[in-house]
Amino acid sequence: FIATLAALIASRTMTTAIFSIIKQATALGCFPRLKIIHTSRKFMGQIYIPVMNWFLLVSCLAFVTTFGSINEIGNAYGIAELGVMMMTTILVTIIMLLIWQVNIIVVLCFLTLFLGLELFFFSSVLGSVADGSWVLLVFAAVLYLVMYIWNYGTKLKYETEVKQKLSMDLMMDLGCNLGTVRAPGIGLLYNELVRGVPAIFGHFLTTMPAIHSMIIFVCIKWVPVPVVPQNERFLFRRVCPKNYHMFRCIARYGHRKSSAWLQTFRLIIMLY
Repeated sequence: FIATLAALIASRTMTTAIFSIIKQATALGCFPRLKIIHTSRKFMGQIYIPVMNWFLLVSCLAFVTTFGSINEIGNAYGIAELGVMMMTTILVTIIMLLIWQVNIIVVLCFLTLFLGLELFFFSSVLGSVADGSWVLLVFAAVLYLVMYIWNYGTKLKYETEVKQKLSMDLMMDLGCNLGTVRAPGIGLLYNELVRGVPAIFGHFLTTMPAIHSMIIFVCIKWVPVPVVPQNERFLFRRVCPKNYHMFRCIARYGHRKSSAWLQTFRLIIMLY
C-alpha cells in the first residue's frame, strides 16, 4: 500500500513538473510550441499539456517494457535523481550569486557541501550505466539535442529577420503604391519584428502581381496575466506615411484570452 501511494505521489509530481518545464522551455524558445491549457484564472502555473500527457504515458510504458528487471529500473532512477539534484544545486548557486548576491564564501560553502556530497553518490551509480542507466542518458541526450537545435534555429530566424528587414528609404523610393498594383482588401502578414518592414514583404512585392490596399504586420506577444484589458490588447501604429496604408499591430494576450478577441480586432481595423 505504501509503495502504491508513493508511486501515485511521484507520478503526479513528475507530470506537474514536466508541464511546467515544457512551458518555460517554450517561453524561452527552447522547445516547439504546444497547446497549453490553463485550468485556472487565478494561478498562472496551473496548466495541462495534452501532447506531453500522452508522451509521458508512451514513455513510461516503453521504459518499463525495455528494462528487464526491477534492478535496472532502480539503477536508472538513481542516476536520474542524482542528475536532477546536481542540476538543482548548480542553478541555486547561480541564483545565489547573480540574484540574491550572497557572500561568495557562503556560496562556496554551499556548493562544496551539497555538490560534493552529490558527486560522491553520483560516482557510485556510474557503474550501473551498462545495467540499464544508458537508456535514460540516451533519452536525455536526444531531448537536449532537440532543445538546442530549436533554440539555435529560433535565434537564427529572428536575427536573419532583423538583418534583412527593408529600410524606410527603400519604402519611400517605391512610393505609396509600392511599385505595384494595390487591390482592395486587407492583407495580414505575421512576423516577430516589433519595428521595421520584414524582408518577406519585399518578396511579395517582387513575386505577386498585386498587394492589398491595406497591409498590417501582425506581431503576437504573450503577457503573464490572465486577460489583457481590451484597450491594451491591440497596439496599432503606422509603419509608413498615411497614404501608404501600412500598419503594425502588436497583439497581446494572457493565459486566459477572451473569446471576443477576433471581434475586437475587426473593429479596430475598421476604425483605421
